Amino acid sequence: MGMIAAGADRERAGRERRAEESAWSGSAASGLVGLAMWGAASLSDELTHWRRDTVPELPAKIREALPVAGFFIVLFWIVVGLFGISHVMPVSCYTTLFNVRHRKYNKPTQYLRFFAVSYLALLAARLATLGVVPSIAINAAMPFVFVFMRSSQLNPRRYFPYTMLFVFLQLRPEYLDDLALEAGLLTVCCIVLTVALLVSGIAYHKADDNLRQLHDMVARLADELDHMADTGIGGSTRRELLRLRADYTKLAYGVREDANAQPTVSNLYDMFAMLAQRTAYLVGRLEWHEGPGCPNAPYLRKLASLTRDVGIALESQGRRALVAERAQGLLDEADSIENDRFRLFYRSYLHMTLLVLRDAGRRFAGVWSMSPLTQLRIASFRKHPTLDSFELRFSVRCAAVLAVSCTVSLASPVDHLYWFPLTAFLLTQPFPAESIRRMRTRTMGTVLGCLFVHGLSLLSLPYPAVMAVGMVLITCLYASTPGGTPMAFFATAYALSMASVSIDDQYAIWMRLACLAAAVLLVSLVNRLVMPTSDHTLFLANVHELFALLERYWALLRKSLEGTVDAVTSSEALLHIQMVHTQAAAYANKIPERTLDERAEKQMTRRVLFCLWELVCELEQLGFLIRVDAVDATEYPRLERFMLLAEMCSNPFVVDARLGEAEQLIEGFKEEDLKYLLRQYLKRAGVLAAALAAARGTVMGRPSYREEVAEIGNGAVDGSSR
Repeated sequence: MGMIAAGADRERAGRERRAEESAWSGSAASGLVGLAMWGAASLSDELTHWRRDTVPELPAKIREALPVAGFFIVLFWIVVGLFGISHVMPVSCYTTLFNVRHRKYNKPTQYLRFFAVSYLALLAARLATLGVVPSIAINAAMPFVFVFMRSSQLNPRRYFPYTMLFVFLQLRPEYLDDLALEAGLLTVCCIVLTVALLVSGIAYHKADDNLRQLHDMVARLADELDHMADTGIGGSTRRELLRLRADYTKLAYGVREDANAQPTVSNLYDMFAMLAQRTAYLVGRLEWHEGPGCPNAPYLRKLASLTRDVGIALESQGRRALVAERAQGLLDEADSIENDRFRLFYRSYLHMTLLVLRDAGRRFAGVWSMSPLTQLRIASFRKHPTLDSFELRFSVRCAAVLAVSCTVSLASPVDHLYWFPLTAFLLTQPFPAESIRRMRTRTMGTVLGCLFVHGLSLLSLPYPAVMAVGMVLITCLYASTPGGTPMAFFATAYALSMASVSIDDQYAIWMRLACLAAAVLLVSLVNRLVMPTSDHTLFLANVHELFALLERYWALLRKSLEGTVDAVTSSEALLHIQMVHTQAAAYANKIPERTLDERAEKQMTRRVLFCLWELVCELEQLGFLIRVDAVDATEYPRLERFMLLAEMCSNPFVVDARLGEAEQLIEGFKEEDLKYLLRQYLKRAGVLAAALAAARGTVMGRPSYREEVAEIGNGAVDGSSR
């Protein structure tokens, strides 16, 4: 039996090795063959999905897409009337901006950004069309500008609208000779966009929606506290608290990253996200079990009632003062709680509640005094130019695609060759596996769109009918799921029907297919040869980022001893840590467990992330104690020394004599909660160091180039996308 098992293991290992070698040895030509095979194999699946899932929902999707399609149609005809149909290329870019922003709160500076970044894109596009050398240089540089300025690994597609505008402005370089005319075109587009968003904001009441959503989340938290008082703490309670924490964090990160809410509401999202995170962490450490005899149930009911009152009082300064007085009274009663862990949870919850009530009326974070180096590090919070970072890797790939495709289009006299850089840009996605998936859907959609336009050409429709068909296709396009075959079909059908007005239908169809093939070839080569980015690489970047953020948060806490860092600033920093941790944990949960060694390594990897989360939670609670003056000011020098020693051991993370010296400082503090927190930090640091040593192959190594290409190919075959 042992020989049979060994033979099976060898056979399985041989299959895995052959699969890896196949993924590694595939050339660009084999990639195209693979895409063709995917297209043939999955066309029926796509049609089945379209018939089963999309067609029944199509009326609702069309209704939902009507504002976006209406914006496109209005802007299209405004541009045609003022500048001519040959200048409609930017309309798609501004429709994308409208689609992104029309259901969100837009602060006044957002409208100014439309104008400023549009003119930046226009100037860069003009410089790029001056010749081959400027084209290569500018197209290689601008992706770095837009990706580093707008995107992050946690919100990767924010670069898209403005980069799209930069690319589209280059597609007809002859029009850029009249720079004043193009500037006027962009000004008109920005004005129409601004007016449309203002009207949309009034119609949808987005400013009120954010606050209503926050009230609903506060009610969920209060209900969960009541549920804990009734039944104790079981697996379902912990899971619900973790879901609540994740929901709060996503909402808070979204409204801050995309400026979806007023500054006041954004700050409240941040602080309630911290409250939910702290609740999930501390409740997870309470040794209760489900049952009617829940200890400390009266205290939990007081917290639930207080939480509901906080939700009601958010919009009234007078009510906030009354609720804050009540919270302070509950805090004064906390010393009577015998259970140390529950007392820490109870006081921590009340501390954060007081901070929420105190800062509910703040519109902006206070300005803090930091050294230029520290300010630079905070400003570049998500934008590290390291080989592991998402920003750098994607910028390099995007730069390579644009430099080649736009320069070829500029240097060639072939009519409508601009479809080559256009298609290549749309196929270049932040993650290579998504690029490969879009090659398949784009190919199928383009072929079907070409067949549709060929049939349409046989009808010899007059110009008004062609325009009417184009408007219908646009409506269906914006009702389609981004990146899917239907969207590619409608985009191709619309582009070719518009092109048929000025050029021969057959030429347009064959040029579209040729540009698609060239774009697929180019993006395939770039994805394989230029900094391929697998999920493992992104996971390593997240782990390294977590240690760097841990170090920075210690520095931020040291600064808070001077009273110059407010709750909003620290909550924004913690929010980013939580989002990075969530993404890293999602990868760790998907690590295969085929052998005992892999299972053990996965457990250690998850323990590393769990310990990191607990360390951050201890720092968070330490920040609360400092801000509510629970630490005597005479102890600040001793506390600052502890912080400095811990900061020095954070990145790279080590447990050495410096933490031994820090441990000796703890007994000099008076506050028991403070001593407990610092001891917990050092204890968890030791567990983290041991877990790091056991999981070094997963969290500290770097995958080889071959492994990255194989993982990307496997991800695309499995249909994984983001």
